[in-house]
Amino acid sequence: MDIIIIVILTIIIIASLLTMLYITLYNKLQYSTRRIEEAEKVIASELKTRYTLIKSSKKHVEKNTKMDLDMYSKIEKIKKSNISSYDFEKKLTETITTIYIINNDYPKLAEKKEFKDIIRKLEESDTRLNAAKSFYNKHNEILINQIKKFPSNIVAMLNGIKIQQYYEAVQVFNENDDGIKI
Repeated sequence: MDIIIIVILTIIIIASLLTMLYITLYNKLQYSTRRIEEAEKVIASELKTRYTLIKSSKKHVEKNTKMDLDMYSKIEKIKKSNISSYDFEKKLTETITTIYIINNDYPKLAEKKEFKDIIRKLEESDTRLNAAKSFYNKHNEILINQIKKFPSNIVAMLNGIKIQQYYEAVQVFNENDDGIKI
C-alpha cells in the first residue's frame, strides 16, 4: 500500500512539474509573440502617418515649386494595390527622400511653417518607425531562439507558434475598403 501511494505521489509531482514547465515555456513564447504583434501595429500606424504626411505635403510642394511630381500619383496608386508593409515602406521612403531634397532645394518652401511641421513630423515618424522595427527584430530573435531550443520547440509546435522572418512584411491595406489597416 505504501508503494502505491509513493508511486501515485511521484506521478502527481512529475505531472505538476511538467505542467509548470509547459506553462512557463508557453508564457515566454506568448510574451515574445505579443511584443512582435505590438511592434507590427506601431509599424503599420507609422506607415499610415507617413502616408498622410506625404499626402499633405503635396499641395505645398506643387504650390510653391510649380512642380507636378509623379511621386504623388504613384503613392495614390499604392493605396489601391495589395502591398506588403515592407514594400509600402520602401516606396514611402523614396518619396520622403524626394521631399527632403525638395526641402533643401527650395528655401522659400522650407521656410513655410506648415511645410516645416510636415518635415519635423516625418523625421519624428522615422525615429518611431526605426524603434518599432528594432523592437520587432529584438523580440523576434528572442522568439526564434526559444523555438529552436528543447523543450520550448515542443511547446511552440503544439501551439502552432512558428519562426518569423526579421521585420516580416505584413499586409497594410484593408481589402474591404480604401483605408490602411492598423
